[in-house]
Amino acid sequence: MSIVIVDRRTGEKIEEVVAGESFLKWSCQTKVGRSFMKLVGSKRNLSLLMGCYQSSRLSKGQINSFVKKMEINMEEAERSKISEYKSFNDFFTRKLKPGTRFIDKAEDVVISPVDGRILAYQNLQEYQMLQVKGKYFSIKELLADAANAEQFKNGSCIVARLNPADYHRFHFPITCIPGKYQVIEGRYYSVNPMSLESVDEVYCKNVRHISFLMGEEFGTMYMVEVGATMVGSVVQTYEPGFLVKKGEEKGCFQFGGSTVILLFKPDQITLDADLIVNTKNGFETLVKMGESIGKIKDVE
Repeated sequence: MSIVIVDRRTGEKIEEVVAGESFLKWSCQTKVGRSFMKLVGSKRNLSLLMGCYQSSRLSKGQINSFVKKMEINMEEAERSKISEYKSFNDFFTRKLKPGTRFIDKAEDVVISPVDGRILAYQNLQEYQMLQVKGKYFSIKELLADAANAEQFKNGSCIVARLNPADYHRFHFPITCIPGKYQVIEGRYYSVNPMSLESVDEVYCKNVRHISFLMGEEFGTMYMVEVGATMVGSVVQTYEPGFLVKKGEEKGCFQFGGSTVILLFKPDQITLDADLIVNTKNGFETLVKMGESIGKIKDVE
C-alpha cells in the first residue's frame, strides 16, 4: 500500500516515505502481526521502554541514517549539526530556528498547529468522524465525555497526522487562554493509514491529551493530541490559564508518529476549500505549521 498525499505548496501528488515500512506492513497486514500489536505492541510498557531507549545515548547512532532516509532538512533546526544531539529523542523533539515557519497572523485565520498531513471535515455527521474510507470514529468516544461531545454535533474537524520525519512540536492554532489538559489513558496503535485500515477507532483507543482553548473572538474549541506506536510520551510545555498567542508552542511528541485533532462547533469556522476538496478526493494535504486551515466566521 503506497500513501499518496498532496503537497499544498505545489499541488503535486507525492508518495510518502514511510519509516519502518516493513514492520508496519507485517503488523497491519498479517494475522501474526495484528495479534502481536493487540497483545503486546499497542500496550504502554513497550512504547515506554522504546521511549527510554530513544532518550539514551545508545540511540544517537540512528540519527544520521534517519535524516538521510527521511530527507530531513537540518538547516531548519536550531541545532543543525547531528553531533549536537545527545539522543534520538533529543533530535526528534528538535526546535526550529526562529522565523522558519511563517505564522499567518490575520485576525480571522486559524492556523495549522503542526507540520502534518491534514484531513478536513466541514460538517461532521452527527457525532461521527471518518477515520479512513469505510471506517468511522465517535467524537463521544474520542473525548470520553458525551456531554462535551454534544457541542460538536454537526461541527467541523481537522485531523493532522504527523509522519516520523516531521517537526514534532505542536502549537496553538488561535490566540486563546488554554485550559488544563486531561489525559485519557489508552493503547499505542500506529496512526499510519495502514494501521487505520486494519484497526477500528484508533483515535479513541489510543492514549490522548485533551485541552479546551478559549479564544476571545472565537469561543471554545478542543485540541486533542493522540499518542501512537513507540511514542514515548506526549509532553505539554504550556501553562494553563494564561493568554497565549497563535503559533506559540503547546508541547511535543517524543519518538513516533502522532496525530493532532481539532474540533470546532457548528458555524464556528469555514475550513479552507483546498483541504476539503483534497479530503473528499481521498488525499491528505501536506501543510506546514502556521499556515491557514480556515477562517473564523463573522469576525468584524
